[in-house]
Amino acid sequence: MSDESLAEEGFYGSELFDFMKSIVDDDPDLKKKSIAKVSSVCVITLKNNKGETKSWLLDFKKNGTVSKIDGKIPKSDIHLTLKDVDFVKLINNEANPQRMFMAGKMKIKGNLMKAASIEPFLREVDPRTKNEKAKL
Repeated sequence: MSDESLAEEGFYGSELFDFMKSIVDDDPDLKKKSIAKVSSVCVITLKNNKGETKSWLLDFKKNGTVSKIDGKIPKSDIHLTLKDVDFVKLINNEANPQRMFMAGKMKIKGNLMKAASIEPFLREVDPRTKNEKAKL
């Protein structure tokens, strides 16, 4: 397990990947449940306000890991692409993923059914509901 930050300068929402990683690493039950329910590899690509993109990998097929992608994007079951600010809204439960998709704010490549299965995990790692845990 690496202690290297997953945050990326210029990407406001990238710090949430550090939070996701810490929650998954610190909660073996959540990791096991996520692997069982999500059962897929997801790439999330964020676009910042300068038009730059950066991607992160959520591997819930076998390992239950969250990591930053440097270089070529690996093969995945799901590839979500959205603006940095929309990702923050999604994680904070301030936006509905289906509505974001229908409005063109989130693009999904790959298996749409598996994409729907990642929503409960994203709700589980809402920083507002885990804030006390994160401070401990």
